[in-house]
Amino acid sequence: MQKSSSNIAGKKRSRDEIDDDNTNKQPQGASKSDTKKAKALDESMKRTVNKLLTNHGSLPLSDLGLPNPSSATPENVLALVLNAMLTSARISHELAFKSVKCLIEAGYQDIKTLTRSTWEERTDVLTRGGYTRYREKTSTALGDLAQLVVEKYSGDLNHLLSKANSDPTRIRELTKEIKGIGNVGVDIFCYTAQGIWPCLAPFIDPRSMKTAKQCGIGDDVHAIWRTVEEDSENMCKLANALTKVRLEKKEGEFT
Repeated sequence: MQKSSSNIAGKKRSRDEIDDDNTNKQPQGASKSDTKKAKALDESMKRTVNKLLTNHGSLPLSDLGLPNPSSATPENVLALVLNAMLTSARISHELAFKSVKCLIEAGYQDIKTLTRSTWEERTDVLTRGGYTRYREKTSTALGDLAQLVVEKYSGDLNHLLSKANSDPTRIRELTKEIKGIGNVGVDIFCYTAQGIWPCLAPFIDPRSMKTAKQCGIGDDVHAIWRTVEEDSENMCKLANALTKVRLEKKEGEFT
């Protein structure tokens, strides 16, 4: 899997500032016709991005009852890791999401609850979610995750962010140390966590970037970033929307 081409701080800028930047980047000598075409493309991209956000945009796991999903609480960060671990496996996205929901209902986003859980209890929870193919090794991985979070990060994965000095490349390296999370899992974590860890923005995973191109917003992550006004939460919602469109095969809505 490829890493994000580059990352920008998640600070939101005003629409006027961004428009000024775009104006300054206009090539000298460009014809009025070229300028008009570029403006039309920009407006088309904005409409498509707004449609994606309106129809499919939401923060990851926001429908699972987690309190304040836009906040970087220890529980929310751990929940996103659980999500990355389960949804990166070769299993249907419906079963993977159902299993994540079961983990959340069991309270495993709380490190104390996860630490106290037994291998058999975790296996039972995964079985309820239909995660039968990988339940044994995933139950073991969840136990290893609990130990890593407690021993290396004092029970709070926000310390991973601190240890990485908010550097996206280092965050990816440290996240990949978690057993059960490979390149795809790291991509999933990065696009879902950029809403609460703005230093990860802008990021769209390679599979969803293909969907972005199919939907008509192109594959230039920085152009997309400017379209959402360099807002990391909206970038997160858009990346999540693209994933939903890809998994549910709804690209036709935008072509």
